[in-house]
Formats: sequence, structure tokens, C-alpha cells
Amino acid sequence: MANPYQLTLKNNSVNPWTFYVYQTVPNQSASNIFSLAWFASPFTIAQGTQITFEWTIDYGFVWGAVGEVTPGVTFNASDCVGADLVDSNTIKFSNNANTPSFSSPAKGSPSGSLVITADNSVPNKKFTVGMSVGGSAAFVMEAGPNLTHHFTPTPTYYIAAGFEVKVGTVLDVTTVNPTQQVIFPDNIYALSYALGTDNRWVSA
Repeated sequence: MANPYQLTLKNNSVNPWTFYVYQTVPNQSASNIFSLAWFASPFTIAQGTQITFEWTIDYGFVWGAVGEVTPGVTFNASDCVGADLVDSNTIKFSNNANTPSFSSPAKGSPSGSLVITADNSVPNKKFTVGMSVGGSAAFVMEAGPNLTHHFTPTPTYYIAAGFEVKVGTVLDVTTVNPTQQVIFPDNIYALSYALGTDNRWVSA
């Protein structure tokens, strides 16, 4: 069983915030991959209080009825199918008889990536497909007829503070602030950070 990761975020700033976590991948903008608020506090974090997010590195395929993906839109997964990077790393997405669905996952190429192939029954700007980590959607792309979507999990974690952010909110990662990259050293599975009065994140 995979080791669970924990990330504790404390608010030492003067303002209440929504704390959230997101991921990025290399060449993200060129690949038309959008980051989501992967985890988000379900309530505002008051001064002096904290929240802990916990997850395992388990991958999945997701789709949702979000057509045009733009920052601020919320993605809600209509289905999540478990995947792994070797034996269950490809899946087909179709909309036959106006019934969107995934096939069963199968082993395919390239190993190490998650691949979603949409058939010609999938219309433009009606559905979104993506990958989940730990049961929560992390990245999405707009689906379309006969498109193949590749997701290579080499995630980079970031923590952030904001307003009106919820799980699944589509982010413009170039404008998120205050934010901080989080790196888990080998064999370390729990980290803590605090947002200070200068609105900067520091290891706690």
C-alpha cells in the first residue's frame, strides 16, 4: 500500500484565506493542460488556525460535462476510473447515443503516461477529460472528436491562498499568488507550512 502524504497549512497572516493545493507538469501551457485546485479548504482558514490535506499516489481517469475550460470554471468529475502507469494506462471516451462514458482501462503505449482517446462521437466544447491523483482531479483538457490526450505524471506541488476557490476550480497558474512550491524529500511524507504576516509561505 502506498504511503499517505500529509500537508499541513497554517494561517499566521492577518487575513482569513482559502488554502488550496495544485499541481503542474512540464510544458503545461503548450499541451493545453489546465491545473485544477486539487485540494481546497472547505471553509475559510482564520488567523492562527490550520488545515491538513492527506492523499496517496493513486491515479485515475476523469471526465466531466465542462465544455470550454477557462480559469475560474469549476470542474466536477462525472466519473473516475482507477488507473496505473503500466497495466491500466489507456482508456477510451465516447458519447454514443448521447451517453458519455469511459471504456475499461487497458495496457497501452507509452508506458508511464495516462492516455485518453476520444472517438468521433465526442463533440467539441462539451466535455472535459483528465487525470486524478489520490481520488481528486488534478489536470484536465478539453475533449473533442478523435483527439488523444496524454498526461505524464511528473507532478510538482504548489500551495496557495486565495478567495472563492474550491476543489476543481480551473486555475491560471501564472497568476496564482501567494504561492509556494512544495518538495517532499525521499522518505518524507509529512510537511508543514505557514503563511506569514508578509503573505509569504515558510516551512513550519
